[in-house]
Amino acid sequence: MSTDWDEIKRLAADFQKVQLSSTLQRLSERNCIEVVSLLLEKGLLEIIYTNDGKEYLTPDQLSTEIQDELYVNGGRVNLTEVSNTLNVDLNKITGIANKITQRNKSVHLILGQLINEDYIQRLALEINEKLIQSGEISAAALAEQYDLPSDFILQKIIEPNVGKTILGKRDSSDPKVFFTQTYISRCKAKIRGALSALSRPTPISSILGQCKIKEKIFYSLVDEISFDGSVTSKMSGAQYIPNVYKKAQNEWVTSLFKQNGYVQHDTLSHFGISDIKVFIQRQLPNENLVHLKKCTVGKRFVEQLEAAIEECVSSGSYLDVTTILPTDLTQEDIDKLLETAIKPTTSRSILVLDTTIFTNAFLDRLVAPVKQIIEDNVKKAVESGIYQQYLVEKLSSSRQIGYQEGTGDAKADRREERRRKAAVGKGGGGTQGRETKTKSTKKHYRGGGGDKGGFNSDSDDNNHNNRTSKKKSTNMDLITLKEIIQVVESSLNCEELCYLAKDIALHFYPQYSKEALQKANQVYEASLQNSTQNRRQTHASLQEKLNNLLTDVRLYEKGLKLFPSDDQQQLIKYLLKTLGTEICNELFFYVAMECSLNFSSSSLMPDQRSSIIQECGQEYKSALASLNKSLGGQSVDDFLMVSENALQECSMILKKVDKKKDRSVILAHKYGLLEQLGNCSDPALVLHLTCLVIFTISTQCMLHASGRHVATILTFLQPQLQTEQAQLLMKYHDLVLKVLTAPEGDVEAKSEMLCQLEDLTPAVKDLASSFKKTTLSTNE
Repeated sequence: MSTDWDEIKRLAADFQKVQLSSTLQRLSERNCIEVVSLLLEKGLLEIIYTNDGKEYLTPDQLSTEIQDELYVNGGRVNLTEVSNTLNVDLNKITGIANKITQRNKSVHLILGQLINEDYIQRLALEINEKLIQSGEISAAALAEQYDLPSDFILQKIIEPNVGKTILGKRDSSDPKVFFTQTYISRCKAKIRGALSALSRPTPISSILGQCKIKEKIFYSLVDEISFDGSVTSKMSGAQYIPNVYKKAQNEWVTSLFKQNGYVQHDTLSHFGISDIKVFIQRQLPNENLVHLKKCTVGKRFVEQLEAAIEECVSSGSYLDVTTILPTDLTQEDIDKLLETAIKPTTSRSILVLDTTIFTNAFLDRLVAPVKQIIEDNVKKAVESGIYQQYLVEKLSSSRQIGYQEGTGDAKADRREERRRKAAVGKGGGGTQGRETKTKSTKKHYRGGGGDKGGFNSDSDDNNHNNRTSKKKSTNMDLITLKEIIQVVESSLNCEELCYLAKDIALHFYPQYSKEALQKANQVYEASLQNSTQNRRQTHASLQEKLNNLLTDVRLYEKGLKLFPSDDQQQLIKYLLKTLGTEICNELFFYVAMECSLNFSSSSLMPDQRSSIIQECGQEYKSALASLNKSLGGQSVDDFLMVSENALQECSMILKKVDKKKDRSVILAHKYGLLEQLGNCSDPALVLHLTCLVIFTISTQCMLHASGRHVATILTFLQPQLQTEQAQLLMKYHDLVLKVLTAPEGDVEAKSEMLCQLEDLTPAVKDLASSFKKTTLSTNE
């Protein structure tokens, strides 16, 4: 190691000698590089290369040059600019700068910049000048201006120099703001002058804009200034209200109240009064006030309204309170005011709807026509059987509800009995266990949380819902809301109050519905007094009518049995379809009336008869079903048999066969046919009646047939007629068929045939009226 050091010393001496010698004796650049490289390898030398690598310098030299740059730039230099100037890597510059700040506490490295104490002092002088000019300065504004952190400016520049270089003081509400005493005095003078000049409420923002004072300074100084007024708050949107304005405002409110008897809240809101009710109460302490939503009224106003209501009651008319109330009152205000003004004795004789007061006398005159409508509706309901059907449905509903309630009560009694036994206890076990069980059962019964309790609660709810639905289904409206509305509207047409017609109708609807049901009950009970006698008469008359119809059917059956079997089936079918259906319908109507079934049509269709069979009493079902089925059969005897059974079920008696009466019936039938024939002019009907008359005279039997059976009857009557008579009837028959089947366009031919029929009609009628049974013997 010593050898190496000796060699280095020798080389250094040679190097110095070479430098001091002439050019011919200096080392070459290459030799110098080799020497430096050797020193670097031995760790005896530390150098920093420039960015281009052509130069190098030691750290001490670099530190010196950085400090020189700091001095040259006035105490503040950016390390990036130093790097460019010295042509050294920025990282090397930054490292040396950190070492400089560590050795020298008066040098600071901030945001990549070196700042010395000289710059700080110079900056403090500039800040003081700005403070003197503006009167106020903040660290944030300085940070933005000088591109330095506000904390650095505050801690390293302002705070150490306040009271020394910087002549100002710190704001107590904001430690980053500083101002001068002169500035504060100037602000106080501006504020005092502005507030003294105002005579009406002014927003604080307007005052600040005019005086060019910050809001924070205003609120911090306003308490220190004496002025004749008040500031509403220290928040945005605050106002300054001068005392002179308050005095004028108070005088105006008092004058307005004495003049009108009320004060509108919206007017006071425009004056900037927030708690209006407290303000009015404070201004009018001796008044009996009523505070509403839109205004406050006094005792005089309420007395005026009371007088108007009393006058309305005494005159028996109505009063629209909006005509004497302020126009901007809400419905809630009007209701509250009416509640105050209407006395308990008066409330029983009036009805208040919306803003109108109706007296009971006026309303009674208004709805008087409704009573006549009720009487008409009640009469129709009782006569048509609708009210009776309502009573039946109501009775069945009440029975069902009673059964459900009885079942529920029985279950409740059984549960109570089991609970009582459980509380008393049996042979074994302790009382504690029994008490616990009883408590648990009670909890479940009240619907606390158990499944059993929940089930019972649901059952009760279902029963209640069922009762409610049954009540709804059995309700009957003998007077409708629409009818009442129409009456009220017609009465109010000239009063311009039609918009209240529905409200008035809703008020009277429950009353009139109940009254209508009571009226219907009275009419129904009155009708029941006469119903027994009428029912007996109806039963007797129906029995007589059915006996006559059944007698006719029996006699018609004798006549149709004279025809061949093929023709008999057609005639039987027609007989059952006509007279059989009439008999069946009469019995079905009777049963429907007995069972309180409502069928308003004059004739019954098959589906209606089936409906009656299903809904009638059990004692009628079998007989009515057999009777209805027999209408589609092929036997008159079967129909007569089931008809007799049906009469017996309806407590009616079928009379025995009386041959003398049968002859009188046949004779009356013949004269009836002749009378119809004499009044008839239709050729087809003339031919039909003539055939039936001749059949009755020739056979001494009645026949029930339609026009389509005329040809069959003529064929049957051929043996009973003379040749001229048969030819006349056949000719007349052929002409009738031609007229009925003639084309619609062939009018001339049809007219000619009608003329021929008209000529032959007297001869045909004469044949029927003069026909005798002895004609057959004469012909023979």
